[in-house]
Amino acid sequence: MKGVIMAGGFGTRLKPLTINRPKPMVPVANRPIMEHIVTLLRKHGITDLVSILYFQPEHITSYFGDGSKFGVNMQYVTADADYGTAGAVRNASDLLGDDRVIVISGDVLTDFDLRAAIRSHEERSAEATIALTSVENPLAFGIVITDEATGRIVRFLEKPTWGEVFSDTINTGIYILEPEALRRVPPSTNFDFSRDLYPRMLAEGAGLFGYVAKGYWRDIGNIDEYRIAHHDLLHGRVNLEFAGEKRVLDDGTLWLGRGASIGSNVRISGTVMLDDGVSVADDAVLEDVVAGAGTSIGDGAELRSTVLWEDCRVGRRARVMESVCASGVRVGKAAIVREKCIISDAAEVGDFAVVGPNVKVWPNKVVEERAALTHSLIWGEAWERSLFTGARVSGIPNFELTPEIAARLAGAYGAMLGPGAFVATSRDSDRASRMINRSLMSGFMSVGLD
Repeated sequence: MKGVIMAGGFGTRLKPLTINRPKPMVPVANRPIMEHIVTLLRKHGITDLVSILYFQPEHITSYFGDGSKFGVNMQYVTADADYGTAGAVRNASDLLGDDRVIVISGDVLTDFDLRAAIRSHEERSAEATIALTSVENPLAFGIVITDEATGRIVRFLEKPTWGEVFSDTINTGIYILEPEALRRVPPSTNFDFSRDLYPRMLAEGAGLFGYVAKGYWRDIGNIDEYRIAHHDLLHGRVNLEFAGEKRVLDDGTLWLGRGASIGSNVRISGTVMLDDGVSVADDAVLEDVVAGAGTSIGDGAELRSTVLWEDCRVGRRARVMESVCASGVRVGKAAIVREKCIISDAAEVGDFAVVGPNVKVWPNKVVEERAALTHSLIWGEAWERSLFTGARVSGIPNFELTPEIAARLAGAYGAMLGPGAFVATSRDSDRASRMINRSLMSGFMSVGLD
């Protein structure tokens, strides 16, 4: 039996979780999520693996190589076009031969018992078996109903609306397939398991079965799910193998990688995982934190429910709350990163700066010293401390200088002039100028100016 890891971006999964890295290589508990998948397959005796690549394949091939370092034999297929999920597996048929295969997405976190699923597949003489699980919100997944007596799938709907939801049992993207199932997929064609193959098998009465798997499963396709996955992991809800020395403390559990060091009076609570070479200075406060290799955390810094990738720098007395900092991020002295932020690769938050909640900072961007950032920083190079330069107010229209800011600015200026004062405005023909001019006029009129 061979394992197939859907490691690239296929169809709706093309967009990566974060900038500059495909989702299978996004770290979960300091290891790429795909490494957890490889470990799970090896644990259940599946060591002959084929990784199907599409988006940024070099990240994956350079990390796993031939797989020997991870106890498996790893081969790769890179598609020359987006053939969809089923089409991508069909495209790898030269490596799969006539073996039974288990297909698993590279961007899910799970500890399912794969041997139990395989036994169920064999006992039913199935042509295809879909591993199923129950979730609170099934809208983003294919929902499935099986016959309780036989396990045969009787109804299947890909990504329903609320009015179409008939079950909370969903397709996990883990499939056990006989060779005849893959022969139903036309070669070199965009063909999807959920939208094309399974509805066709259902209509033909083929041996399509569901197996309700026990254990943890989560698709980390967006930032919220990624954060939830780490929360679950740190609170013991998923069974993964961790590297490093485990220490049980009075208020929590600490995992220490090689060469990791902790200063004096460091307060640790919940579960804290420090990878190789991480340094934590004196008086820091860490609660439910994952820190990647080479990261340093300064004196008196406070981190809670936060994930730091490799080579991050957190300055003295800085605070980072419920956020994710990608590789090489710099958080300056006494800076504050509020809840549910994502600071992408090599971005910098200056000393004493404040990044507001739910903000995303794109790679290599700079939030200047003492600046307050309340909107996601995508375009431009830096977020300045102020829109005011001498006698001029300037900024990127509709991003730094929004209609709301223009109206408030005009209201403040008009309040200084007093009710009944007269103000003239002018603009050029640009649409952005027209928008800001109207916002200024609204602000002036709101405080009684003519």
